[in-house]
Amino acid sequence: MREVRRLANLTQRDLARLARVPQPTVSAIESAQREPSLSLLSSLVEAAGLSLHVTVTPPARWSAVMVARHLAEILRESKDPRRSADSALRTVLSFRDVLQGMSDLDGRRLVDDPPTLVGDSRWDAFLAATVEHECARRDQPPPRWVNSPARFVKPFWHVSNNPDLHQWEFESAPAAFLRHGVVVAAVEMASV
Repeated sequence: MREVRRLANLTQRDLARLARVPQPTVSAIESAQREPSLSLLSSLVEAAGLSLHVTVTPPARWSAVMVARHLAEILRESKDPRRSADSALRTVLSFRDVLQGMSDLDGRRLVDDPPTLVGDSRWDAFLAATVEHECARRDQPPPRWVNSPARFVKPFWHVSNNPDLHQWEFESAPAAFLRHGVVVAAVEMASV
């Protein structure tokens, strides 16, 4: 930030005034006492008369391979099945959210490599269905690993433990999930 300010021949006070932020904010960013949000950084750079170009590289921790490793760890270490199911669901839905925010190319990089099996066929199927569903949403073919027989469950697995919801879930589940034997209503997959 200091280099940007110097290139524009501005003092901290000048830059703060142009960006409409307090001068101590500029000082804290320059001295690495504060990490600016992307929007604040963009405001500061533009106030200095420059442009900010950002390239987002998907974090490796959000690849299907790493998500599967994390799922296996959750399922192996938890003593409470309900808590591990909640954590596993949050993990896969967070992965789905990351995929939705990526470009087609970056999203593809996150799902191409086949993950190891997690030790519970239900979650292997859920992960494969999530990837297949996101690929369909992008009009891309899914990676071949989603078709492995180990990534399907029979009989159908209802993610919800409430039998009163099972018919509704079945009727509203996305096709990729039903294909993998996972019954979950689309609305239940909202970020948790």
